[in-house]
This record gives sequence, C-alpha cells and structure tokens, in this order.
Amino acid sequence: MLKNKLKNSPGLRLLILLLISGLIPLLLTGCVEKELINDPTTGSILPAENLESLVDGQYSAATKYYDARGYAQQLNLLIKNGVITQVNLQEIDRNKAARLTIEGSDATWENLAIANLGALYLRLYNELLLSQNPDEIDAVSGATQTSERFIKLSVAILDQATKGDHEPIKIDTLDTYSIISTADRDGYSGLLQATFNGSTLIALNYDEIITEDEKSKRKSTDPLVNTEFNALFDTITETAIINQSLESPFPGNEAAPEKAKYGECLLLLRELRAIGSAFMPTILN
Repeated sequence: MLKNKLKNSPGLRLLILLLISGLIPLLLTGCVEKELINDPTTGSILPAENLESLVDGQYSAATKYYDARGYAQQLNLLIKNGVITQVNLQEIDRNKAARLTIEGSDATWENLAIANLGALYLRLYNELLLSQNPDEIDAVSGATQTSERFIKLSVAILDQATKGDHEPIKIDTLDTYSIISTADRDGYSGLLQATFNGSTLIALNYDEIITEDEKSKRKSTDPLVNTEFNALFDTITETAIINQSLESPFPGNEAAPEKAKYGECLLLLRELRAIGSAFMPTILN
C-alpha cells in the first residue's frame, strides 16, 4: 500500500527524501537543532489546525532545581507563523557546562532504546516538531526523566506562547536524591533519601549502613539497637519535613557520629539540589 502511495504521489516521495536528507547530516554532525518546513514544495510553514493560536517569537523555560545527576534542564522554542519551528534542549550543570559536551553526543548507551544523548535529543525534537503537541510525545525507555522534563517544559512554553508572554520561566519538578556521607571509624556511612515536589520536601528517610555488606542500623538484629536508632532517625527526618528545613538540628560540633553524619548528608543534599543556574543565552532564528 505504501509503495503504491509513493508511486502515485511525487509530493510524498519528495517529503520523505527531504526528511531523510535532513536527518542524516544532523545525526552525523551531532547537531540537535532543527527547523520545520511543513510543505517541501513551496517551502512554507503551515500552522497546525488542532492547536491553540501561538504568538510568534522565542520562548524559554527551565527547571528550578538541579536533578539527582546534577543537571538543570532548559528548553528554547522558536515559533513562526503560529508553528513551532526550532527546538533546543540543554542540560546544564552548576558550572554551566552542557551535559552533551560532558557525556558526548557519540557516547554509546547500552541496552537503551536510543543510541546516545544526541540521538535522544533529536528524537524528542522531531516528535515535537512533527506533532506540534507535547501530549503526543512518547517518553523514551531508559531516558524517562529527560523525556518527561522535555515534555513538561514544552507544555509550559506553549502555555506562555498562547498568551504571547516571552518572559523566561522556571518550573517545578518531582526529584528524588540519594546522599551518602563519609564512613565513620566503624565503617558506617549515612544514607539520606529525599523526595521533593518542587520546593516542598515530601519524603525523607535516613539510615546508616556499611556499603560492603549492606549492614543497616535500622535493620539491626539487636532489638535495643534497632529500637534506639529507628526512633532517632524517624524523629529527625519527621522534624525536617514538618519544618521544611534542610538545616541540621544539631550543633556543628556535635560529637555523636550519627548526628554528625546526618548533618553532613543534609549539607551534601543542599549543595546538590541548589537552585538551577541562570538561563543560558540561546538565540534561535
């Protein structure tokens, strides 16, 4: 059926040829920015009929906090004639280095649906450009977080574009972090797991473990030790959630190793989660 359609439709053959010829250089060069031309015959950009009217211009949105890998995501879209025509995603660390330059666009990802980071970006770009609708983008298996944040940022930008508001915005995200402190003289390290919904701390768990044998103070077979540390760890984490504070409740010179390691974990969490960097200038035209 497809063969007959191609035979009887020179325009369709031309469209496929243009798409292929456009994608190959992108894949070879690692470039992950693309311009959409809906009508390859005339070169015109046709507005999508099923979407709200979008005001032309460049729009930017970024995540408010660094994720567990240390990156904040920033998305830039260019809209012409009411259509998304260019897309650029950057994942930026606190040193303002792009993830693409750190991990490399040609780094191979084993056992994933896409070959590398550059291919992931390109796939997300193409799905948004062709559908013009973030709701029609499928999260990529093995790269769910980046996919979902791309979608969420796209939705936020299109909401701005319907109002013609070109002011860059930052969005809240759901983030989970795992922090491990240095080990004490007995080999125990603090293990802190925290989940945030935007700025709100919604879950916090603390334990002390020996990583080599997975020994845990919360799971100690000694009933007295088990009860003592579960009570302490539950109290300090529940207090942090109630107060919405990542500051240690103990003095800085606290001698008890459990309390000192908990304070160290909170400090590491604050540093990792710090509010994302300022918008990186990206001009699409």
